[in-house]
Amino acid sequence: MDNSKAERIEKQIAWEHKRDHYPEGFPSLPEIPGGRYTSQEFYDLEMKHIWRKSWLLACRADEIAQPGEHKLFSRFGVGIIIVRGKDNVIRAFHNTCRHRGAPIIQGDGKRNLLVCGYHSWSYGLDGNLVAVPESQDFAGLDKCSRGLIPVRCEQWDGWVFVNLDDDAKPLLEEYAPLLSDLETLNMGSLKLKGRISYTINCNWKAALDAFLEAYHVSSIHKDSVAQLLDGKATDIGLFTGGHTRMSMAKLFNREGGTWGTDGANYDIPSVPKVFRENNMAYGMFPNYVAPFDSAGFPFISFWPIDKGTTQLDLMIVGTGDESENTENSEYWKTFASNYDMIMEEDMQFLAGIQASLDSGAFTGMMLSYQERRIYWMHEEFDRRIGVDNIPEELRVQQVLQPFVEG
Repeated sequence: MDNSKAERIEKQIAWEHKRDHYPEGFPSLPEIPGGRYTSQEFYDLEMKHIWRKSWLLACRADEIAQPGEHKLFSRFGVGIIIVRGKDNVIRAFHNTCRHRGAPIIQGDGKRNLLVCGYHSWSYGLDGNLVAVPESQDFAGLDKCSRGLIPVRCEQWDGWVFVNLDDDAKPLLEEYAPLLSDLETLNMGSLKLKGRISYTINCNWKAALDAFLEAYHVSSIHKDSVAQLLDGKATDIGLFTGGHTRMSMAKLFNREGGTWGTDGANYDIPSVPKVFRENNMAYGMFPNYVAPFDSAGFPFISFWPIDKGTTQLDLMIVGTGDESENTENSEYWKTFASNYDMIMEEDMQFLAGIQASLDSGAFTGMMLSYQERRIYWMHEEFDRRIGVDNIPEELRVQQVLQPFVEG
């Protein structure tokens, strides 16, 4: 992040802290229809136009550090093998044997060949078909054309993503508006410290919404987050592609480190002052939120199980001793425990919100200026789906484009 942007963020944070009026020239946000959280038709549109066309976080590159190490990514009824080849290249393939469709792998692991357990068809780590038992019985078998079906797989600073759409823009082009902001975090040097996962009885967008605003901090986080962060001193940035930034001033730990931990021995030296003195949380389309910090942070993702159920995942990454994690290090145990407490606070109302939406008692959301990240994401959902594909009563108006950062 360049100095001029950092200075502008700091000035905006100070202005927001003192603000006692609605900002001049900013529109009132139209109501978001409640049916977007309950309609099966809208959910199906999301599946078709968002989830099968967006870059989906699969794993960390350091999780498959050695040739032959692989991860199984399973979402939306699709299984994808993420594997590091003998040439050190990370590739992705559909977890489907080209013989009769049996899954090649059942989970994570390490192997020299990808062998289908059903009939022992064997594939190299590059996906090529290398061996077929009793191959003489297959008339016209061309091994060169029967390799595993590839899935687009690209990396960003240590994060491995997949995309089911061959026509999607490259990963780094998708996240281009954020790259200059985040390059100094040196995320490729970090290691996975642990994972936390929750299942929530609400639509995935209701869960995501809870992490896109600070309006709730003083209410439900009064003994946790509100002790560290000044919710009123918050700057919001909107970016092309539905991406966002929320910068909240810290009340202490302004040299770096998160609430409840001493980060003296856990530091990313390249992290600039603005990331140390403020909590810099970025929203990345379609389903990611990360409150970046100078020692480590959770990468939080929201995955629909069905239209009323969400899986919320935290991948905690950080610096320090590579062998330390949330199982064997007091620092990372404390880190994970703190975030677990915060997540529980954030999730406490979500099932009740969904019940209200499902009952028909709540027709739509009236959002404040502080909640504009939510509205911007909804605008992007409609742009990706195509406004003409959405029933008129479920559309949102496009009003925030003039406020996007250049």
